[in-house]
Amino acid sequence: MKATVALEHSILTARWHMLADGECYADPAADHFTRLDPIKAKNNAIKKLNHLGFNVTITPATAA
Repeated sequence: MKATVALEHSILTARWHMLADGECYADPAADHFTRLDPIKAKNNAIKKLNHLGFNVTITPATAA
């Protein structure tokens, strides 16, 4: 029941913002958090690979 009420609350909040601002929902895309904080995304990827048993060495990509 709590989950249902929480979902309803988030839907109503989103709807209220759409009506108040006059804008439709804009999907932030799949890479939203990567673009938001690329260093954190890189570190999380390295941690996940290390956890899976891989040794990771990062080298910067050369400009083409």
